Amino acid sequence: MTEREKQFYNLYLVTSRSVRNKPFSKRKNWDGFEDKPEYLAIRKVCNLFNNHPQIKPEIYFKAPFKVYPDTEHFPIEFFATQKAIKVYTMYLKTQQEMSPDTDEQIQFIKDSLRYIAMYCVRNKINIYEYITHKSGITYSWMQHVRQHYVSIYALFEYAELPSVVNSIPEDEKDLFLGNIAEELFAYKTRYMRSITAKRVVQEGMKRITKVVDEHNKIKSKKS
Repeated sequence: MTEREKQFYNLYLVTSRSVRNKPFSKRKNWDGFEDKPEYLAIRKVCNLFNNHPQIKPEIYFKAPFKVYPDTEHFPIEFFATQKAIKVYTMYLKTQQEMSPDTDEQIQFIKDSLRYIAMYCVRNKINIYEYITHKSGITYSWMQHVRQHYVSIYALFEYAELPSVVNSIPEDEKDLFLGNIAEELFAYKTRYMRSITAKRVVQEGMKRITKVVDEHNKIKSKKS
């Protein structure tokens, strides 16, 4: 059994218990585990994560408990099924429609800002260039939104966002943004009316701008 398989099985245990506010403990003894049906299931789950790196494991394990709150338990075997993937997708759509000030959205926004910062450092661009940066012919941020790495709310401090969206061909907008493009004004309105989300984004943008600028200066000196 690999360390990755152990890690994700324990993540399943922790998430499935903590999401219902129940005590949890991680599995430490793996003797004989490979002979159990749970082992085959966790192998399939790990393969799923390997093949679809955009899936966030913690959210994946939490999703069915949020979509079906009256269900007490989902065995690890459930997460190796196509239904689990469908439920994950359903939950992401539900999360997208939540108020930007909910705890889950705030956490997603913070994760998004960290992701943007790391992406800018890796690609040697500053924070302001991110909104117009492209991977091939597609804006990078669109791919990140589609892959659920970046929340649309984390992008509303970019004044160029509406004009960038308007410049994108309709089929590309539909593929990468879905209803976000059609309802961009509604999302922006929610953001502007928010209390916590707007503050987190504004403060976070200042913070990651400094971090990225410092990293880029260090890299330019070394080169």
